[in-house]
Amino acid sequence: MAATRRGYIFGAFVSSVLCVILIIVAISSDSWVECATYNQNDIDSKTSDTRYGLFGGQFSLYLLNTPSYSTLHMTCIPEINVCAVSCKTEALAREQEVRALAEGYRPNIGCVSVTTVNTNDPLSEPPVISFGVYLALVIIIFIQLLAAVATAILAIINAMTNPTEPIFGLPGCLWSNVVTAVLGIVVMLLFGVYWETSGLKEHLAFSFIALGDDKQSSSLGFSYWLLIVSILCSVANVALIELRRYLLERDPPPPTIKVENHSDGTIFLY
Repeated sequence: MAATRRGYIFGAFVSSVLCVILIIVAISSDSWVECATYNQNDIDSKTSDTRYGLFGGQFSLYLLNTPSYSTLHMTCIPEINVCAVSCKTEALAREQEVRALAEGYRPNIGCVSVTTVNTNDPLSEPPVISFGVYLALVIIIFIQLLAAVATAILAIINAMTNPTEPIFGLPGCLWSNVVTAVLGIVVMLLFGVYWETSGLKEHLAFSFIALGDDKQSSSLGFSYWLLIVSILCSVANVALIELRRYLLERDPPPPTIKVENHSDGTIFLY
């Protein structure tokens, strides 16, 4: 690899680091899903705010003069293929609440330490998330993170040295960016399509929203949309690497001939 135009590779390294940071923020933040509820008789009177990410979030209730805040926990029960978020303070109560929702029953909606279930008025559809979809989402986004880290490592290696193996050279750097971008697109499509088609945007897999009567306004939060920026970073890296290759092919660097390596007195003409 010619030791010229390395600025493009270093630019790809900076973009790769940004991509890694964005994916980490998307994984660890709690704003994949956001929802506000309002009083049925007064649309300007907000009653609650809900937001959560892949592992938890926060529930804010404004029914009293002093707002109350509770932690949301993503709770999954693999044997019945369901997940839901719960603000119950005890793990057993959260599991009981999710089981009740999965069976179509109505648990109490308070953020307390126990769960009571009303079986007399079953729900038409269980307000839960598929555990299979949730698990696939988490696995794919972590693979995307690993691919992004590999991309950053390969970029700095190529910015500083000239690897001889293609997998460690620019071809490896190029394809790792492609893989990272594709995985990001898969994550966004998987969650976005599930959000639109499963009823998740109506019930949020949260008993307060699913069983409440307030008007609601739900949307995908910034944690989800950060993935678009991470995908653009990977696409930009591909563009930088390909642009560098094009420029080197168009204007190749002049050959470097070291006369001291030829002791037979050969005369070089330029």
